[in-house]
Amino acid sequence: MAPITKVNDKVKVVLTGFQPFAHHLTNPSWLSVQSLHNTVLDLPEVPASKQDPKHHKATQAYLVCQELPVEYQKVPNLVPQLHATHSRVITKDGQIVEVEADESKDKEEKEEYLKTYYIHVGVGRDGYTAIETQAHRTGYGGLDNAKWTPPNKDEPPVVKEEWSADPDLLTTTVDTEALAEYLKTEKGWICQQSLDAGHYLCEYTFYLSMAERQRRIAAGEEGEGERTCLFVHLPSVGNPYTLEELQRFVKDMIAGVVTQY
Repeated sequence: MAPITKVNDKVKVVLTGFQPFAHHLTNPSWLSVQSLHNTVLDLPEVPASKQDPKHHKATQAYLVCQELPVEYQKVPNLVPQLHATHSRVITKDGQIVEVEADESKDKEEKEEYLKTYYIHVGVGRDGYTAIETQAHRTGYGGLDNAKWTPPNKDEPPVVKEEWSADPDLLTTTVDTEALAEYLKTEKGWICQQSLDAGHYLCEYTFYLSMAERQRRIAAGEEGEGERTCLFVHLPSVGNPYTLEELQRFVKDMIAGVVTQY
């Protein structure tokens, strides 16, 4: 029996956090997202004056979470795999022929989500939350959890021939300045736009995610608006937010991204 494709009013949000590393004995990035796995977030209604007629009309977001290792030589395989796992398979003429199954549904039933978002979360500087804007292909250093550091800052941490044409800098399609302002003025969070993601595993993961999106578009596997990638840095717990507050911030951030971009 062929799978039944069910069109619904949901988008899918793939959230990642990181394992503990260095002096972070627990990592607030994973602690803040793990409880959201396989849950549905109700989205706020967008005022008519702010609605983009080309934007999806989703009322809910289905959340899927995964913890990533703090290892340069593992994330280049895991990030593309994450994109492939949650991809809609599209034929050359643009018709959707298969979609990722919702884990909570019967195997014979598949759901078509209106859009997929990849939001990567990491631990950053204390005092504020940061919405990252861009990521670099090279320039990485710092010891990872495998006691390994990239040998050459002029090359990507992991070199693959098929990635040689990737651009040196990639920028998210999200208006990070506007998103940070929304979270600050409308939701009351200490939040700012960032142009420096730190040149460590956080930025490398962000770059790989955006690069995978670009490769899928170039290969004709999806359109420009099929998925959105973003990276957000959280402070450590208690500086200034409790874990419960960081979890609320993540939900507010997701709603802000999904309803506007």
